[in-house]
Amino acid sequence: MSTEKSNHRSQIYRYLFHHERVSQQDIAQDLGLSMPTVTSCLNSLRSAGLICDAGNFESTGGRKARALRIVPDARLAIGLDITENHISLVVIDMKAHILHSNRIRLHFADSLFYYSTVGKLLEHFIRESGTESAMILGLGVCTAAIIEEDHRTVRSGKLFGIPGNLFEKLQPYIHLPFLLFNDANSSGFAEWWDLETEKTIIYLSLSNSVGGAMVANRRLYVGDNGRSCEFGHATLVPDGRLCYCGQKGCANAYLNARLLANLAGGKMDQFFRNVECGAEPCRSAFQEYLHYLAVAVNNLRMNYDCDIVLGGYVGSYMTPYLDDFREMVQSRNRFRDDGSFIRACRHRYEAAAIGAALFYIDRFIQAI
Repeated sequence: MSTEKSNHRSQIYRYLFHHERVSQQDIAQDLGLSMPTVTSCLNSLRSAGLICDAGNFESTGGRKARALRIVPDARLAIGLDITENHISLVVIDMKAHILHSNRIRLHFADSLFYYSTVGKLLEHFIRESGTESAMILGLGVCTAAIIEEDHRTVRSGKLFGIPGNLFEKLQPYIHLPFLLFNDANSSGFAEWWDLETEKTIIYLSLSNSVGGAMVANRRLYVGDNGRSCEFGHATLVPDGRLCYCGQKGCANAYLNARLLANLAGGKMDQFFRNVECGAEPCRSAFQEYLHYLAVAVNNLRMNYDCDIVLGGYVGSYMTPYLDDFREMVQSRNRFRDDGSFIRACRHRYEAAAIGAALFYIDRFIQAI
């Protein structure tokens, strides 16, 4: 296939990807391509099983135009999120829809037993989901660690002891192509993907540790050393509370989700039920939490001037509190924006696993 035809095929697939149903005429008109070129590329995409017919549009006086759409499950990808006490697994299609998921309690340990168990659970998960191996593009493995650019080396995984050679330790037990990713970067990428926007976003992950991600120009910005958006280790209160990293006053010491969940037996949903009822000490703790969160979000807005998505365990519960929280941020905002730049995450569950899997979906689409 010529480079020009390949480029046109990719362009047409992307157009279809972002529209539910389109006609051949729409594609030619909107992309400025000739009908023979569009026809040839559509035939190629159809032969590859990537697009299909989707009925007809209503007639406007002549023959009804045939509708086309992508085949969402033409290819699949799997995401695996390793946390301190669980692993989460998802199968997603080309549209990032979760087709099957499971969250399994498994305490992390740097041991052969742990890694072999992960491999067995993954194989069982694939069988249980009914996913054909030939359809799987790859497995994205994410965790709370700084990952090198090669996506095979852990530079730092201090939070719960992720080893630098995690890839090598998993490799004997995983029989799919796989790569490693940072969990917050993965969550941020999933959130950006779901928004279907070209805009830059900051994703603030408010889980048992605080992290984040920045998506700009359709790509994650990871910094010169792979350490960008470590918002949890930005100083929020000089010489304040001790952070697990050994420094004092880090945002993580004021905004990690355990501060809230521990007030309700470790259950975040129960914590927020208590807040809704006005029960102490949950109500007061949440107000204090929002105070520090407003400072952090305003700082991000001043630094980056873009939309900010609240994610992680806490972000998943923020929707009912957004109006009041926006006012808290706006009281600190030099430019008096309307606060609409703050959003709660759309992926309430398994965002990191979804984002890790999306690496393979995105790479596949780039190569069409």
